[in-house]
Amino acid sequence: MHKQVVVVGAGVIGCLLGKILKNNNISFKILERSTKYQKKGDRTVALTKQSIILLNKLFPDIDINKCSTPVSKMSLFHESKKNLILKSDEIDKVTSICLLDWLNKNLIDGLKDDIIWNNEIQQIDSKENKIEITGTKNIIADVVFATDGSNSKVRELINFDIEKWFYDQKAYTFLIEASHNSEAKQYFLETGTLAFLPINLGKKKYYSVIFCTNSKENPETELKKIFKNFQIKLNLSNISLKNSAELSHSRAKKLYKDGVFLCGDAANSFHPMAGQGLNLGIGDIIEIEKNLKEIIALEDDAISAYSNIRTQKNIQMTWIIQSLYAMFSNSRGFMKILLDSGMKFLDSTPKIKNKIIEFANKN
Repeated sequence: MHKQVVVVGAGVIGCLLGKILKNNNISFKILERSTKYQKKGDRTVALTKQSIILLNKLFPDIDINKCSTPVSKMSLFHESKKNLILKSDEIDKVTSICLLDWLNKNLIDGLKDDIIWNNEIQQIDSKENKIEITGTKNIIADVVFATDGSNSKVRELINFDIEKWFYDQKAYTFLIEASHNSEAKQYFLETGTLAFLPINLGKKKYYSVIFCTNSKENPETELKKIFKNFQIKLNLSNISLKNSAELSHSRAKKLYKDGVFLCGDAANSFHPMAGQGLNLGIGDIIEIEKNLKEIIALEDDAISAYSNIRTQKNIQMTWIIQSLYAMFSNSRGFMKILLDSGMKFLDSTPKIKNKIIEFANKN
């Protein structure tokens, strides 16, 4: 049976899904509210092994491995000490870092004829097993995939039941030139987290810095104090922290309703401390691809499998992030001693570290 599929959102997740539909000769369109591709500045993403495999399979003309920077080890700091180094003799790299702008633009270039730009959705109605999408251009669909981010308009219009909370933290991102030796670093602070992700752009080496804080102090002043405390020898003189994002977590209790599937951040959005948001979204697409025809046909078993498997994975990651957030933001007295000793124990146990890296590389 011929089905008309609509994907809402031309981000990485929407483009991956579009490419899978195209490869399977399923009629589809990607609706994007922007008038054209919007650059995302200096934002970077960490890609797991599973994510890279899917990207290379769907877009063989894009050499992800060549245009991303491998991370050979990740050092974790608490207070002013290096407590844990994640490095595996069994796995060639912990993760790979690339510019989100570069990745998204290349995926869009492979789907130019399939994206309808400047189409903001205003209303969605289900009538006689059809989905009427009212917007800049009106469209009738049989199946809709919402990949339109953490503030999903589709999710709102269909009235998906969600839970949401705020971390009372702001996130700042910037690039800083640095010799990194392919080592990522993450600092757990009482006020938040500070991550350094290595990335090579041409012949120059940089750290992509993600600074999350709940401090009411001037962020540039706070960052200078942190650099001094941890003896980080990088030049902050040309850094401006004017733009920030309020950090929150949202989770849809169900991933399917009335012919509409939620994927990526529209289904679940996470705190960036684990760097897994995009990879979990790609995991949604990997699961959809397994039973694509059955999902498009809206078969109950396929819908249940997708919703149950991905909900379980997302709850698992939510629990991990919430636990880390709670532990490090309340690390005082006995909790601090317990946390430090636990990290030191992990650092001296290669088998457990290998399992952590193996788990982190699964979507």
